[in-house]
Amino acid sequence: MQKIPSEFVSKVTHDLKTPVGNAMMYSDLLSEEIRMLIEEHPDLRDQLESLLYYSGNIRLSSSKLINYVQSWSYAYQIEDGVFEERKSDIHLKDLLDEVIEKNDIFIQTKSLRVDVSYDTARETCHADQEVMTLIMDNLLTLFIGMAPNNESLRIRISEEAGGLMFRFFAPKPTFTGTLMEAFSGPISIKEQIAPSQGILKPGGYALMFVNIALGKMKAAHGVDPEDADPRSFWFRLPMP
Repeated sequence: MQKIPSEFVSKVTHDLKTPVGNAMMYSDLLSEEIRMLIEEHPDLRDQLESLLYYSGNIRLSSSKLINYVQSWSYAYQIEDGVFEERKSDIHLKDLLDEVIEKNDIFIQTKSLRVDVSYDTARETCHADQEVMTLIMDNLLTLFIGMAPNNESLRIRISEEAGGLMFRFFAPKPTFTGTLMEAFSGPISIKEQIAPSQGILKPGGYALMFVNIALGKMKAAHGVDPEDADPRSFWFRLPMP
């Protein structure tokens, strides 16, 4: 499979965002209409709240699709050397709260718990806001998808080895050889294509983007050794 030019990927991403953005807009309008109906017809609350749930799910799923295509585009741009970082101070708690909230329906569907701990006095990190959001969202999405029902997913932020450490403590089934290889990198987009099928290997766009983005940020990243208890996927951002 030949490499697709990043310029083409960026144009496709832009074209995809428009219809998906429309779906999000109309789901918002539909949700507002349903809320008004609930106020006008309290006797139909149960049925209408079910519709409100479905409408919210459409919006979140649409938002997730935009994240996927944007991650794909950025991965190509970074690998081609044309991506331009826009760094700023990012409030850590706000970042994690936003990512978890955007995944709330998927978390509830599997009856999962997401616990975040902050073992650092630092409140911010200096990085590209959108890239950091996509990194956290892709990792959380991956672990939600692979976690058994009623599982607990833990995220810890601390200071280690002179950097700001982010650890995702994932359920044991997550630790497959293919995923560990894709996350621990470095990798290229070409390496992530299954030759016989022309499609991405397990972990796909999520780990491909995360790995390439962390490399761009000069962030060390990897998976704890087998004897670590608990075991995590981790990345460490340099601190100024």
